[in-house]
Amino acid sequence: MHKSFIERRNVLFLVLILSHHCNESEVESLTPVNDGETVRYFITLKRKDYRCPYCSGRLYSHGYKDRFIRHPTLSEHKSVIVFHSRRYRCQDCRKTILEENPFSFTGFRTSYSLQRNILLKLKNLNYTLQMIADELNVSATIVNLYLDSYVTVSEKPPLPEYMGIDELHSKVLSHRNSAYICVIVDNEKRVLNNVLGSRSKNYLENYFYSYPVEERNKVKYVTIDMWKPYRDIVKKLFRNARIAVDPFHVVEHLTSDFSKIRIALMKECVYESNAYYLLKNWHWLLETDDVDLDNEPQYNSRFHTKLNRRQLFEMTLSISPKLKAAYFLKEEYRRFNRVMSYDEALENYDALIRDFEREDIKEYREFVSILKNWREEILNSFLRPYDDRKLSNSLCENINGKLRDYIDISKGITNFVRFRKRVLYALNDDVFYSLTDVLRSDKREGRKRGKYEKTLP
Repeated sequence: MHKSFIERRNVLFLVLILSHHCNESEVESLTPVNDGETVRYFITLKRKDYRCPYCSGRLYSHGYKDRFIRHPTLSEHKSVIVFHSRRYRCQDCRKTILEENPFSFTGFRTSYSLQRNILLKLKNLNYTLQMIADELNVSATIVNLYLDSYVTVSEKPPLPEYMGIDELHSKVLSHRNSAYICVIVDNEKRVLNNVLGSRSKNYLENYFYSYPVEERNKVKYVTIDMWKPYRDIVKKLFRNARIAVDPFHVVEHLTSDFSKIRIALMKECVYESNAYYLLKNWHWLLETDDVDLDNEPQYNSRFHTKLNRRQLFEMTLSISPKLKAAYFLKEEYRRFNRVMSYDEALENYDALIRDFEREDIKEYREFVSILKNWREEILNSFLRPYDDRKLSNSLCENINGKLRDYIDISKGITNFVRFRKRVLYALNDDVFYSLTDVLRSDKREGRKRGKYEKTLP
């Protein structure tokens, strides 16, 4: 088969079939021209029999008009469709119309395929708006405009039965610079439900009050971190919901307290003593999970002998009775958190508190208060109401990480409306795009410029 014919068929496939609006049989001629940077596809379609839309009279050809339409990049070249569009004139009313454009909306200079590519790239939060614009050879303004126009998100999505609430620090994006935005997830469907401009108590109360009581009463479980306003709001507005504190935050608080004990003890040791050396260099043996303590002994230059990790572990624990007691209390709670069922946790919880109180370690007193003040919510985290999962805020933490990364790579994103729309579109499979010929903008209105007098040089 002739090479030029093969190339012609490839171009037809890439340019026309991808557009979903034209096929090879409708093409009269197609000529690709590559100038090294841009591939231009000069396309003329076969003449069709049209009737005048004004009087239904017969139409005849009356010249051509070229339309330049940006298209997705092919082989690292910019791509432009040059559509050689026929003019038609009515024999009766003498009005002139242009041939129907199958590649883009009327008045648009981007093809349907390019619009779809932009919207698909917006699904990936690893792409900033500028990165999408650079890759597809359009302006960031166009990317913003299509996000604003073609993606629609509900201001009040249905409340999930298994709700998770968390916050993300962003003074720029938050409502009236309140420092935190609020993230709401559906723990059962594993999707982002909504992003709110503030986590303040009044703001959240007003938002949740906007839902009818019947819908709020359908919420069964709410997972939170240990921020008291969250608990107050849920108890007030979600009468049928059980509140669960994220167990990771409880364990994190405990391990942080243990680190304080270890650091305080290290500071009391003589600098460069054996105790100081062990607490500074081998503390990870007391703080890390799944460490193989029974490894082959290796030469230790400090003690001039071969030691394995278990020996170093026991040497470190023997430095202080307080450190040893604190370590075993920490591990007792972590085992309790890891293996207990809800009924077992309910039965053993108070005994665990008494173990902490008996040792009366100063650094653990705040943790003991947490165990008492958040008793019901901590115990509720042991429930497994769906998918055999303990109740936790792990999904919130995961989504917060993605939002934080997106904010970091975006460098200076300040438009909360666009931020919310983009992340909900990217992280919720129930949010779709819809291409239309109507454009709108979510650009914020800036402050009006004040009066000034221009000074001539």
